[in-house]
Amino acid sequence: MNNLKDIFFGLFGGLALFIFGMKYLSDGLQKIASNKLKFVMTKITNNHFLGILIGAFVTAVVQSSGLITIILIGFIDSGILTFTQSISILLGANIGTTITAQIIAFNISEYALPMIAVGMLVILIFKKEKFKFLGQVLFSIGILFLGLKFMSDIVEVLKNISAINNYSIILSKNPFLGIILGIIMTGILQSSSVSIGILIAFASSGLIDLKTSMYVLLGDNIGSTFTAWISSIGGNIEAKRLSLFHTLSKVVGTIYFYFFIMSGLYEKFINFLTPVNVDLVTIPRYIANAHTLFNIINALLFYPFIEKIVIIIEKIMPNKKNKYLSNSVKYLQSSLLDTPELAFNSSKKEISEMSKMTTEILKITFKGFLEKDIYTLKKIYNKENEVDKLQHDITLYLSRITNERMTRDISSSLPVLIHSINDIERISDHAVNIVEITEKMLENKIKFSDEAMFDLKKVFDIINLMSEKIDKVLESFGFTEINILEVKDILNLEKTLDKIHKELFDSQTKRIVDLKCSPEASILFIDIMNNLERIGDHLENIAEAAINNFSLNDINNKLKKNTFVGE
Repeated sequence: MNNLKDIFFGLFGGLALFIFGMKYLSDGLQKIASNKLKFVMTKITNNHFLGILIGAFVTAVVQSSGLITIILIGFIDSGILTFTQSISILLGANIGTTITAQIIAFNISEYALPMIAVGMLVILIFKKEKFKFLGQVLFSIGILFLGLKFMSDIVEVLKNISAINNYSIILSKNPFLGIILGIIMTGILQSSSVSIGILIAFASSGLIDLKTSMYVLLGDNIGSTFTAWISSIGGNIEAKRLSLFHTLSKVVGTIYFYFFIMSGLYEKFINFLTPVNVDLVTIPRYIANAHTLFNIINALLFYPFIEKIVIIIEKIMPNKKNKYLSNSVKYLQSSLLDTPELAFNSSKKEISEMSKMTTEILKITFKGFLEKDIYTLKKIYNKENEVDKLQHDITLYLSRITNERMTRDISSSLPVLIHSINDIERISDHAVNIVEITEKMLENKIKFSDEAMFDLKKVFDIINLMSEKIDKVLESFGFTEINILEVKDILNLEKTLDKIHKELFDSQTKRIVDLKCSPEASILFIDIMNNLERIGDHLENIAEAAINNFSLNDINNKLKKNTFVGE
């Protein structure tokens, strides 16, 4: 093992196993509980203490403060949480992530292989996803500790290399070097838990003492803020403010803790809290406790001043632009694609915005037609182009949510949602058709009878009502229960629309016979009615998808039972 190649392969191979274990563990825990936990996070009000508790709990469960930071930024971008609300959750997440270090400190490496074996058996034997995810968690914990064991074994060898020992002495005499090392390690690895795992491996071998470990921990905490900055790239101003707060809170904590450690008081305090004497076996627990206590004290320090901190950060980073451009996506963020559930929720919010834009197009179209206002009607072309762009962007984004971490529910909903996006886009196309017909009427001075105009207004009102109800349904999808009564109203309105369409076709035929309407006007009237009828059909398609919760699973279940809602 003294061979340099063996040391290199052993150290980095162990590190790779450790990182894989952490990643796979976080993935498994996400699949088991992330949907419920994210729902809990959205219920945060202005109770900051509750926010800290929930942030700590959620992060302890999913074992990744980086993931929670990405989720928070996604929620801020989506308008689900405000910057102020997210601060308390982030402070709690900083506490929750320290649970990983506490788990590592148990040092159960001797059970790593049995855990891997049992976890793999559970994954292979059980068919239910929940059991497979539990097997994944057990398997990944085993891999994590196996990687830690490999690293610890290699570090034992490194003790015999004089250059390594000399560096350890330099590190112990220069606290700033320890802080910088922690920042660099965590910044590169993008995980404070991984860098603390490495720190524990070195401390357990005696290469780093407890006091030096504490300085490295301070750097680890600053380095963990890099994830927030990376995730906020392309995000809105509040997401960037959260990243700034995350960095400032860690830097301020590091400054006052530096003097606390330098005085020796912090080491004495950790000695008091840890019921065993510090040695090579127990030092992982001392490091874990020091890490946990740093984040608890830091959270308690910032907790009373959250509102004032928000004001300061808003002054440092003012909002120069409050609204998104109407032709830009509002919620889709590339940084969320690694978390399919979040990316999927952002897509649903964007689809809701697309639907509202189409509703606005319909209202402007109908208003322009009734008032014969050519300038109002001209607005539709630009707005329809924006809807086309949204269709392209959302569909492309949904197509990118395709990897092994995608749940069955998302996989089942994707084709249904894409179909609904196409329905929304087709509605705007039919609105453009009506605009073109109206322009033709105005250009050729073709007029409808008062009776025909009254009939069309009645249809316009029905479609406007249907479209508004669709907006409400899409706005609630994935965040609250879909209002089935609202959906049934849409389906009933569409039946009414079909009936009226037939009646108006008959009425128009009679007007032609009675010479109350010219053939040219009659053709255009029927063209408008056909477009309106097609708009109703597309709204009906979306409603039918909604009543099946936008899922192929629900549709297939109903087909198997041979029962359909509304029959």
